[in-house]
Parts: sequence; C-alpha cells; structure tokens
Amino acid sequence: MKDLAIVLVGLNARDFVLDCLRSIDEAGWRDVSYEVIYVDNGSRDGSAEAVAEQFPAVRLVANDSNLGYCPAANQGARLSDARYYYFINDDTLVVDDALALLVEYADRTDKLGTVGSRLIYPDGSEQYSGRRFPRFWASVFGRRSWLTRLLPGAAPVQDYLCTRELAAGEPFDVDWVSAAGQLVPRDAFWAVGGFAEDYYYWHEAVFCDRLTRRGLRVVLHPDSRVIHYEGKGSGPRPPKVQRFHITNFHQGAFRAYCERYSLGRLSPTYWLVGAALLARATLLYAGTFLPRARSGA
Repeated sequence: MKDLAIVLVGLNARDFVLDCLRSIDEAGWRDVSYEVIYVDNGSRDGSAEAVAEQFPAVRLVANDSNLGYCPAANQGARLSDARYYYFINDDTLVVDDALALLVEYADRTDKLGTVGSRLIYPDGSEQYSGRRFPRFWASVFGRRSWLTRLLPGAAPVQDYLCTRELAAGEPFDVDWVSAAGQLVPRDAFWAVGGFAEDYYYWHEAVFCDRLTRRGLRVVLHPDSRVIHYEGKGSGPRPPKVQRFHITNFHQGAFRAYCERYSLGRLSPTYWLVGAALLARATLLYAGTFLPRARSGA
C-alpha cells in the first residue's frame, strides 16, 4: 500500500500536465511512497498520448469525453488503496517537499478531514487557498475584488481570506480549502461520498463542509507550497464556455450557501441570496458580452 495517491485531472492542457508531472518527479519525497494517477477528460490536444509516452509509470485513464472534474477525480481515487489522496489541478507545479510534508503532518494529526497546500501564483503572490465560508461581506470584499486590493487590511478581508493566520506561518483550521491542491485521508474521502459529482464550482466548499459536519478538521498548511497558474488549464474559453462558467459559478454558490446554512424556500434569506447572485451574474454577463456585441466580434 502506498502512502499517497496523487490524482491529477486534465483537459486540453498538455504542456501544463507534463510540467506538473515533472514537478512531482522532482519533488522531495524522503520516505513517503506515492503513485500518480492521471485522468484525462477527453482531451483533443494529445495530452493522454504524451503522458503515456513520457511518464510510463503514471496510471493513465483516458476518458472519451469530459466527465467534469468531480466525477473524474472520484474515478481516479477509486483506482488506489493508498492511505491518502492528493488532488491537484493540471496547471500546477509542486514546490520542493510540499506533498511529503502534508503526509507527515496528516500522520500526526487526529481527526483530519483534509489539509490543503498554500497555492501561490508564479510571481509568488497569494491565492488565499484556505478561506472562511462566504457571508455577505465576502461578496463585497471577495478574493479578486478591487475593494480588497484597495483595503487589504479591512476586517472582512482578513476574516474571509484568513490573512492573519496565513502570515503566522503555522497550520491553521479553515472552513474550506481549494481542490487545486489538497490531501484527504482515504477513509474520510469516501465517508462523505467523495467529491459531489453534481457540482462543478463550489464543490470544494461543499466537500469541506460535509467533512466538518462529521467532526473532522479542515486545515491549510502554509509550508506546503504549490504554484497554481489558475485558469490556464482546461483549454481555451470561447464565449460559450465563459457563459457556462458564469452560470455554473453562481448556481453552485447558491446551492452551496443553502446547504451550508440549511436554507429552504420558506426562508427569506433563500430568496435574498438568490436575487443577489442573479444580479451579480447578470452584471458579469453584461460586462463580458456587451462590449463584444458592440464591436461586432
């Protein structure tokens, strides 16, 4: 039995996938045993063929079509009986001993549901991959909001993005971590049914919430660093794909929020949150597609 199974899902991101696999091979592993499982979601850019040729030790699953991230990640996890799974995006690079460090941390930590890596951009800036569950202020002071850039020291920013805890440099509990780089004990993963296959966006928040409801901890480890290009994998995003992302993001946010706070149709908050997300999605549609329509593109 291996200590760790690294599950990598890719879609039309051949060069990123190959770079990610190289970074895994070159990482510091000490005494940690591992295997890599690559699930290709119907790529048309030769990703699966390149992985088979350049990384013959990788366990390859080549799907005929795009199953979505969660079904593909679950598919890969089912192939391994390793003690831990590590899920990683295709547009990432493992830094130094980031994954061995998480295995060692998990081995000495009770009631661990998941521990996430610290995701950073190629220039070293933070992606804030461990956060609190969104509330009203998170919609205003979001991770990419201009208000957040203007007022990085504001209390809602520090609370939502856990900036104080991150600066302290020690592992700390959060509400959810990004699936672009997270370790999960095998038993904990399947205890909640794996990743929610009816979600695309927000599946990490739902997954972590379900772990927490079972009394398990969700942790971010600042010393486990992974470079994440964020949004560069999974191929190009023409207008049709952009519309899907805007729609699915807001639908997922609404469902995740309602599940987290047990909101039903009789709750006024249910309708208020729904209306706010609909308005936000509409503004994004307008900002994305109206300029293109005016230019005749």
